Amino acid sequence: IVANSLKFQHLNAQALADHVSLYRDQEYLRGVLAANRLVGFVGDGSILPRRSGDSDTPLADEAVPFFAPETLRVSFQLPSGRTVTGMGIHEGVTVIVGGGYHGKSTLLSALSRGVYPHISGDGREWVITRADAVNIRAEDGRAVTGVDISPYISGLPSGADTTSFSTTNASGSTSQAANLVEALEAGATALLIDEDTSATNFMIRDDRMKQLVAAEKEPITPFIDRVRPLLTERGVSTVLVAGGSGAFFGVADHVIALDEYVPVDVTSRAHDIAGKHPVADNSRRLASVFSHEAPQRIPRTDGMAAQGKKKPATARGRSVIQFGRERVELSAVAQLIDPAQTAAIAFAMDRIAEQLDGQVSLVEAITALLAKVENEGLEVLSPHHGHPGHLALPRRQEIHSAINRYRHLQLSS
Repeated sequence: IVANSLKFQHLNAQALADHVSLYRDQEYLRGVLAANRLVGFVGDGSILPRRSGDSDTPLADEAVPFFAPETLRVSFQLPSGRTVTGMGIHEGVTVIVGGGYHGKSTLLSALSRGVYPHISGDGREWVITRADAVNIRAEDGRAVTGVDISPYISGLPSGADTTSFSTTNASGSTSQAANLVEALEAGATALLIDEDTSATNFMIRDDRMKQLVAAEKEPITPFIDRVRPLLTERGVSTVLVAGGSGAFFGVADHVIALDEYVPVDVTSRAHDIAGKHPVADNSRRLASVFSHEAPQRIPRTDGMAAQGKKKPATARGRSVIQFGRERVELSAVAQLIDPAQTAAIAFAMDRIAEQLDGQVSLVEAITALLAKVENEGLEVLSPHHGHPGHLALPRRQEIHSAINRYRHLQLSS
């Protein structure tokens, strides 16, 4: 079995060469997105729909192939010599609109998965997204530890300090604010957001509500008032699916409509509509917000000590890590896609917990561990000698997400 599966003479040499060539081309394209001021690319002919919600198999027979609108079409010459053409998702604020079941969320889901390469035949081989793009959503009930959510939530009736906010049971809006801030801390330069999984009061606040509830009585500054400052001050782009509200038309750089799965550039029409219905007060959308970086969060020496009898952290499928007595729930971490990644994150949490000294930030600890993995291989994560055989490399963003959801995380004051 080993000889037949691992020795080169028993493999299909052409299929192997094609696989490597495809991977190299995909990673090359991912690497040049930023230089071309793009956050994503969707190749012409891509098949985005999946057979079902729990399957990664393409819906090949009934699916409508994706083809870029002319105004957004870009081309790339790749190392293999092939040229790919498709739709470029430009830096800035991109809003994806359309009727229900016309493909909006399917496109965003493909972009979310586009941080990873796809094998030939998947249908999404040429859906390429920046490696640091993060899917942001509301997540009622999650724990939050020492996160500066003050650009979005401040002046709480309880008097709680939102520059270092902690809770064991976050609301929808608070959890989405924390998810966003944590993504930026982990290095995200692109945010992927679907209104279907967002807290409405985090995203928008319409003029009627502003008239009924005075601004000084509302602690939430909606994302619509922060999406432009995030871009201009932090260089962070947003791709947003919106099917029920046109509120973001006025702050969007590009608006793409999905009409029976066919993308259409409707930016000019959306801007015309926004111009006919301007917001009453635009000052908050233009105000300087992110003039200083949020301080790095530094865990205490025992800041990730597992509760209960000490055992190695273990993955329970894709979406749960058993860390001591605590179950770390990861079902809302959309870009964690394989149980082998979760297993690697579980071991990574153990290794990071062992290295904390009260001086190193959470981001620095993750960076140091991933550098060691890069140099020595995934086996450095395992508590056993040698590679355990069931690990897959996670992104730093998902390691960061798992630690942030550990309810007993403690930070240095």
